[in-house]
Amino acid sequence: MNFRALFLTAALLIVPFGQSMAADTAVDDQRARMLGDYLSGSYARYLGDPRAQSKFFQDAFTLAPEDKRLGRLALYSALFSDDRKLAKDTAERLYDQDKTESMARAVLAVDAFSKGRTARVRKYATDPTADFTMGLVLKILLGWTRVDEGKYEAARKTFVSMGESEYFKVLGELQIAKLEGRRGNVEAANAMFDRVEASGIPALEYNLARVRFEASNKMTDAAIARLEAMIEENAAAEIGPAGAYLDRLKAGKRLPKLSERAEAARALTDPSFAFFVRNQSVDGAETFLRFARWVEPDFDRAAIWLSGLLEETHPEMDPVTRSEIIALYDSVNDGSPYYVNARMGLANQLFDEEQDDTAIAILEGLSDTHPSYFTREALGRARFFRENWDEALPFYTELVESLSEAELTANPEPLRLRGIIYERLERWDEAEADFLRVLDYKPDDTDTLNYLGYTWVDRGENLTRGFEMIEKAVALEPNSGAIVDSLGWAHYKLGRYDEAKKHLENAVVLTPYSATIIDHLGDAYWRVGRKREATYQWKRALEFDPTEDEIVAIQAKLEAGPDAVPAS
Repeated sequence: MNFRALFLTAALLIVPFGQSMAADTAVDDQRARMLGDYLSGSYARYLGDPRAQSKFFQDAFTLAPEDKRLGRLALYSALFSDDRKLAKDTAERLYDQDKTESMARAVLAVDAFSKGRTARVRKYATDPTADFTMGLVLKILLGWTRVDEGKYEAARKTFVSMGESEYFKVLGELQIAKLEGRRGNVEAANAMFDRVEASGIPALEYNLARVRFEASNKMTDAAIARLEAMIEENAAAEIGPAGAYLDRLKAGKRLPKLSERAEAARALTDPSFAFFVRNQSVDGAETFLRFARWVEPDFDRAAIWLSGLLEETHPEMDPVTRSEIIALYDSVNDGSPYYVNARMGLANQLFDEEQDDTAIAILEGLSDTHPSYFTREALGRARFFRENWDEALPFYTELVESLSEAELTANPEPLRLRGIIYERLERWDEAEADFLRVLDYKPDDTDTLNYLGYTWVDRGENLTRGFEMIEKAVALEPNSGAIVDSLGWAHYKLGRYDEAKKHLENAVVLTPYSATIIDHLGDAYWRVGRKREATYQWKRALEFDPTEDEIVAIQAKLEAGPDAVPAS
């Protein structure tokens, strides 16, 4: 797309021409080009195209090198397009203009820290800044630089100074706990770890850091108990670093000792989601994760989290971003505690690219080399979402049979999915039994309440109980368009068209881009005599990626109304 051509006219319209146009032609032309590049970069940012964004902001900054705001935009864009050389060069240009420019200082400090150039880190990171986000980056780097230099009290003071918010106060205390552990001050380290835990906001790194500390100080039993508790609380931890640490300790092996670079990378990674995403600062999260990878390229947690962030923030995936996500997942090597997560993430990207055979081959290999509930379930889920019901059934039957009653009580999801598979294979009695069993384990499971309740109504069975289930699901998740749609469609199936219309209108508000829900609303409008609006809704449904069956049905309804196809 020619962004610059698109915006050049707009740029020219807002250039303030003076009375002496001939004398100012060159200046005006340069300003017009700069504004065109700026607007093009802004539009590329809106579209989520990091490379185009970087190019145009760089061009604009070249045309107006005195404009520090443009320089900062160019710097962020270079960082977000993962062009570290360009980011460093841009930071140097900004820093040459203004030695206090915080983003430039942070980039230069990150680059120096990654190369072990402690004097340069101190040069860029020592002076304070009013920039909260960049100030935290500088303090993390400066603190771990001082640890590297053996200046422990100076490091402690730097970590204490991070406490401008409760979260970063605790993050600073975690760095101090690690520092005391490295110095062999077991009592002081334990006391600081206790303070971090008492704050109520410890993250993954707190638990892993304490495990490393305990394991290196003859407290292996405590470390093992902590890891087992982590896995009991979150079973997925089994395929991450907690599971890897547990395996090593039970085998009598030592845990890895981390370098200062590795510790700084961890301090930069944790805030990305625990603070920035939680506070709706996606740019802050991405900045910290990219800095973490710059500091320690082999720190796979940052790669996994950055991939996840890019997936969440780019729902309409452009080829450049997808390529970066795939490269991030592919960079995680076997032997890494994040390998299983990375391969699953890579498979998901390949499924999205319709490379199903390659994705399934990855999952099959993973299930062979790293067998677990999660790798087996991933294989079953891959077939489930591609509606390969006959192939999916044995995977879920094996999963269900491998789980104890306690495990199914904690997670009845495999049972619910097997119920859906049975229903799609027209084995209703077995499906119904699975759904009822899920509700025995988890009476408030909204997906099961919705699915079983709707199917009963659709089949004309257990109507009272079926409606009660759907209404309970709506009460539990009133903002779920899919569940509200089920309630509306259940009314429609029973000929209660006015009531159906009310709920389906609400469902469309909640989930405005669902072809299925919009199609249902069109049917309801037709039944209450609003045929022009019905036709409009059916045409609109065709714009939102309906299934092949839905396309055929909608086209038939546009020709002859809903009686042309059976209601479903």
